Amino acid sequence: MLPVISDPESLTPVTGEPAGDGSQFDALADRRRRAVLRYLDDRDAESVSLPDLADHLVLEDDADDGGALASCGDALFGTRRRVAITLRHSHVPKLADVGAVAFDIDSNTVALTERGEQLLARADDIDAEPDAESEAERNANGAARGRAAGTSTS
Repeated sequence: MLPVISDPESLTPVTGEPAGDGSQFDALADRRRRAVLRYLDDRDAESVSLPDLADHLVLEDDADDGGALASCGDALFGTRRRVAITLRHSHVPKLADVGAVAFDIDSNTVALTERGEQLLARADDIDAEPDAESEAERNANGAARGRAAGTSTS
């Protein structure tokens, strides 16, 4: 039997509430979106313009890479432009969809929400997991190398 579209029980109401946990984890999956949340958290509930946010992220990435972009003005400008575009059309809307940020399209500003602060705590857990995992891998690899070295000398 086909559902009747006009049946009120078959319609899904639009509640305006953030999407479920799966979408929230998808939003946190990208390191740039986690960096956005951290930067907004550091700003203490202050709205940040997208160009300022893009500048911060580019300079943060550049510092991680040893400052290679800072020596090439055109490359830095192009990178800032690309980051600003991906923020505007991908990262910030995805964070807004899960309720992590308030995005004012007219003023082109972003602010962290209370939900974003909660997600930031999860983001810190996500960032910590690879470190713990890599430590376990190093221990396992070290033990395997020790066994391999022990068998080759006997």
